[in-house]
Amino acid sequence: MTRMFSLLTLVVVYSCLSLSPLLAEVRPATLKVKDQPYWVGQRVPFTIELRAQGSFTGTASFSFPDLPRAWIMEAGNPVVSSEEVDDQSWFVQTHDFALFSQQEGKIEIPAFDVRFSHRDGFTGPSTDQTAKVPATTITIERPEGVDSDSFLVTTTSLKIEESWDPEPGKLKQGDVAHRTITQDADQMTGMALTPPPELSLNGIRVHVAPPEVTDQTERGEFRTKRVDRITYVFQEPGVHSIPAINYVWWNPDQKSVSSTTLPEVTFDVAATVAQEQETVASTPRTGWYLAVIFFFVFVALLFWHWQTVCRCYRDLKRWLFPPKHVAARRLIKACRHNDANSARVAWWEWRGTQPEHPPITASFRDAIVELERTFYGPDSPANWTGRNLETSFRDYLQTSRNKTTESENYLPEMNSFSS
Repeated sequence: MTRMFSLLTLVVVYSCLSLSPLLAEVRPATLKVKDQPYWVGQRVPFTIELRAQGSFTGTASFSFPDLPRAWIMEAGNPVVSSEEVDDQSWFVQTHDFALFSQQEGKIEIPAFDVRFSHRDGFTGPSTDQTAKVPATTITIERPEGVDSDSFLVTTTSLKIEESWDPEPGKLKQGDVAHRTITQDADQMTGMALTPPPELSLNGIRVHVAPPEVTDQTERGEFRTKRVDRITYVFQEPGVHSIPAINYVWWNPDQKSVSSTTLPEVTFDVAATVAQEQETVASTPRTGWYLAVIFFFVFVALLFWHWQTVCRCYRDLKRWLFPPKHVAARRLIKACRHNDANSARVAWWEWRGTQPEHPPITASFRDAIVELERTFYGPDSPANWTGRNLETSFRDYLQTSRNKTTESENYLPEMNSFSS
């Protein structure tokens, strides 16, 4: 009897052990990444698989953690398949992502939430589900001899070109020169390419526009193009030199450092102050009398039709500075200064100018929820960074201008967020 009981116990234990791998495969969310070292700035591909016993509906929303000096972007559209586990059919939705990190060492991606919807089988109502994506660790190495503080691009191919309008040479005080720098690379995203340096030049006002990024993904292959536009306003006369820009990248196939240098350029700016003084001196005195008479006539008419002038001024102000554009600029400015309070006020103002349910991307919605969480969740507004919100908001504005909609999500209600 004792031997039979022992034999039965062994059978039960063996059955449980044999079933445990199958049960482990039925997690609602799993993350897969190759266990190998990657280079700083290199694309680290990984996938997240969602599972449900019914067809998926809507768009999944990932609450990626904030990783220092790193970017995570989705590559392409999700792919849906099916699998049989323990005589049960499961729907599998696979999402491809890429991570680019400037931080070396063991990079830990902590566990985070994913929200998705699915049906029970092929029919029936849609059910919302929140699952936990397990944590993982990725090893990032920096090539030997590369400065640890430098921004490193890792790619097998990088082409850099620039153009000037007008070409470097002679200009007049107050003239403007436009510079365009174009980077074209493989296996990269434009946001992971080296930005132009922020220069402070005596006698020159420099303005760097937001980059224009075009990312292309096809069958797991990346191709990107980044265009940076820089405007130089020459405020002082003299000979002005704009220093060279050196772009450095690491070729993982050749295990070597490559570089491209955009050469230094010089502008010879002529003064225009003397010409302005001569023009003022040669102006007839009669012109000043006419200007004074015109001014008093203008003031009298302004006083006589004050209400009409005020109404026209308000209409003109709304036409020149639409409330939605003003609120958008305030929101972007607050994001750049990491000012959570100002960003929240600007968000409310901009939200009030939009239709009831404008379609937005999942990343924009997550960025708004992240902002609201700093006021109603455990986070502090002082620790909030506006980079994600600025990037997703600019993407939404660009999508709205092109009249294209790639998401069925809607803006969250004011004063709402989900933990």
